[in-house]
Amino acid sequence: MSVLFRNATVIDGSGERPFEADVLVRGTTIVKICPEGLVTQQDAEVIDATGKILCPGFMDMHAHSDLELIRNPSMPYKIQQGITFDLSGNCGIGVYPWRRGDEPRFFDIIGHYDSWDWTDFKTYSEKLNPGINCGFLQSHSCLRINAIEGNPNREATDEEIQRMCSLLETSLEQGCFGFSTGLYYAPCMYAGKKEILALLSVVKRHDGIFAVHHRCEGDDILPSIDEILSYTRETGVRLEISHLKAIGRKNQAKVPLVLEKIHRMRDEGFDVAFDQYPYEYGSTSLFSLLPPDVLRLSPNDLSDLLEKTKHDSQLRTSIVNEMMHPHGWDSISELCPWEDISIVTMESSPEFNGMNMAQVSETLSMEPYDALLHILSREKGYALMSDITQSSGSLRMIFEDPLMCFGTDALYTGPFAHPRSANGAIHLLYERCIKERYSFESVIRKMTSEVSRRLRIKDRGLVREGCKADLVLFDPKTLKDNSDMAHPFERCSGLDYVMVNGTFALKDGKLTGSISGRVLKRKNRF
Repeated sequence: MSVLFRNATVIDGSGERPFEADVLVRGTTIVKICPEGLVTQQDAEVIDATGKILCPGFMDMHAHSDLELIRNPSMPYKIQQGITFDLSGNCGIGVYPWRRGDEPRFFDIIGHYDSWDWTDFKTYSEKLNPGINCGFLQSHSCLRINAIEGNPNREATDEEIQRMCSLLETSLEQGCFGFSTGLYYAPCMYAGKKEILALLSVVKRHDGIFAVHHRCEGDDILPSIDEILSYTRETGVRLEISHLKAIGRKNQAKVPLVLEKIHRMRDEGFDVAFDQYPYEYGSTSLFSLLPPDVLRLSPNDLSDLLEKTKHDSQLRTSIVNEMMHPHGWDSISELCPWEDISIVTMESSPEFNGMNMAQVSETLSMEPYDALLHILSREKGYALMSDITQSSGSLRMIFEDPLMCFGTDALYTGPFAHPRSANGAIHLLYERCIKERYSFESVIRKMTSEVSRRLRIKDRGLVREGCKADLVLFDPKTLKDNSDMAHPFERCSGLDYVMVNGTFALKDGKLTGSISGRVLKRKNRF
């Protein structure tokens, strides 16, 4: 199959200025780029791209598509925003290695799937027939669950650390791009320094990347950043700080200090960078509002404890006091007003979907903390929230930094989601390029070649002869993000074509359902 994009305005992903050209795709590859135009090309489907921008497919550095790739292989919510590659297994949350018979976990982040019938990255990746290109990290949680006897919410023994290192070694040999942890989440938050350094020594040996949702993004953000930078300094591992931000109105002034610390490490010669999603509000599990000592419990014990808070006022007061006066962890309920914490979707209590916690409190005629404990005690499935955590000024400051690259942090847990899950890439282009007049070439670089450079993927992220034909064609005059929290999956305007490995996944603005993506592996990146 050959496709000729005629008279396109090419933004090639490098950050260089746009140029007019014809671009010829044959099979899976860009074979010719002609600024003077191609006179004829037999057997090619011709796309009139006059007045439109042709650029590389957008690359998502921070994804949670692990199970969505199995549930919905054509990945329409990525394709409808022009994303042709994503990197999953972030925040220490993943799906392998896995022991058959274990109960599935992490459904608050990655949703449900009944048959976890793989054992390692190799057997998991063999199940995939994806509509986008995808890469993966080895998640810390799965290493801990496999290696630690009993409840993994504790410090590991030397023998258990060795077992984790061996499992990580296998995943990296099988093609994972690196290792991720979420020191904000159980069970990763219980890892000691010895464990983390041991795992990072394996990552360094394989020249993988270390992606981290660090411990505190709120009041203690500066010591939390120092912690992960110290791991980089001790091991020399390449560090990717996940969804960089400061949580809470009072902490926005700390963003310049965070960036200063990161750049100081760069000046010392360490490979440190970060990704960002383009919204002032984030999204994660509603259960993450609970204190670490509560989250330490097994799922069944946590459910029992929450049920007990209905009758045990002393227990309830103790938990609430810890949430109101946190020590060494981010209590989002203390950092954000209740009006800024909203329920995206609850599996067991859908009547609260779309309400903020102040409205839930009023509906239940309870104080907000009591209302939170009450609805969590009823929840037997997923509970996803959104929270307004940043200012527009700090969001823009992080975006403008040369070390930033694009990520969505997309979550696919149920019938509702944060708009970033289906529109994050278009939202970034619309907000920055259409409304604020940043140049398309500077923004698209952060969404394409900067991600491929970080992951050392040589043949994607650029419109160049010999590169794979992952391409997006859009009209800058009509491009618009039509989504909001009430309509997160609403399709954008102005996106005409998306091509994955030379096959149209979106054609004339319509999804084709194609599954032409590939699982990209670290050992195959050259």
